[in-house]
Amino acid sequence: MFHRSLTGLNVNPAENEDIYRYYQSRYDKDAKAPPPSNSQDGIHQILLADASDEQTDPESVDPWMRRKEPIGEGAYAAVWLWEKHRSPYSNDPLLQLAVKDAKLDRFWRDHPSEGILLRKLHDHGCKTVITVYDWMFKEATQLGEPSIIRIIEELAEHGDLLDISNFYAENKLIIPEAFLWHIFWSGANTLCYCRYGTTRSPETIDGWDPITHMDIKPENFLMTKPDDSLNEQYPTIKMGDFGFAYTLPAVGHDKFRGWKSTWTYGTRGFQAPEVQHLIRPKEGSFDPVQTAALHGSHSDVYSLGLTMLDLRSRSIDGARVDKHGNEDQHVDNYYSEPLNDLIVWCLQRPIGKRPSAYQLFQKTTEGMEMHQRIIRKEQAEAEDGWPFHSQ
Repeated sequence: MFHRSLTGLNVNPAENEDIYRYYQSRYDKDAKAPPPSNSQDGIHQILLADASDEQTDPESVDPWMRRKEPIGEGAYAAVWLWEKHRSPYSNDPLLQLAVKDAKLDRFWRDHPSEGILLRKLHDHGCKTVITVYDWMFKEATQLGEPSIIRIIEELAEHGDLLDISNFYAENKLIIPEAFLWHIFWSGANTLCYCRYGTTRSPETIDGWDPITHMDIKPENFLMTKPDDSLNEQYPTIKMGDFGFAYTLPAVGHDKFRGWKSTWTYGTRGFQAPEVQHLIRPKEGSFDPVQTAALHGSHSDVYSLGLTMLDLRSRSIDGARVDKHGNEDQHVDNYYSEPLNDLIVWCLQRPIGKRPSAYQLFQKTTEGMEMHQRIIRKEQAEAEDGWPFHSQ
């Protein structure tokens, strides 16, 4: 059942009944949807296990699942690696899963919003979000413990972008520009799906409610094995952690945006200006003239720009001085003007001067495909005996 008190959120319930009705309808619709289909053995055991359990029931008819080690932990969630227990004589492939125990967004009481939004994106064809297999609401069993949503996801076997950025910096290496374009495109592809439900046009598809992520940063981009249909040259970059994400009605959503813009989201250092400077309205009312300063897809575009700036800057700073202490000033000019200009475009403080999610998708597609052609050409030349000198 949907439970939400609107008091204490700068919202007057009497004036915002339509907001309540909209999210109530989202909840009712999602509650009727069938659970995600999966063929992963033992998943339901993980869902039912207590947070303190280190393994599922070995007497179960399903394969025995063990909790192995923590993958990550934040203020709102902890992620653990679980894997299938198997005999040393078995030839079965090792099954590994990421299991996230997340506190609920303060808006919902028992609604698995994160899992549902990820499934919607995946079902509409977005290959750059993490795959979700199943989820379950777990009510707190002891006083003082929070209720959680347990979400079972694919394991990102290659870590996240913060890991790779640290690797390059620590080893005095510079991140190839082709890789940065691949990362940029992956983020833009996800934002385009979030905003429109498609990447085919800048028009929202019928029945799609735009999704705002609100916590884009390097740690929330995960790396899985390469997908030849996207880019065979690098790991697949997938956006994860939709714990702060929310939908807005496709039409007439300024009032909803205004209400959500009174909430704090994201991570310091990766927030858009309109998120850092929260609007605090009186009586829950908004002047329509002010709506251009509210949260939305444009906020995610800004945060993606900050993510790319962080990766670019850390790469340059790490490679400027080599292991022998020699400084190379040429590294400051390593990245191309189109890449630098696109980052700057995303970081425009006035919302109207930033690219839309669709414009960003188009530009990053051009940049990524150009570098793919360069690499393929150089690989072919290398096979013919020519020097291989790609980034």
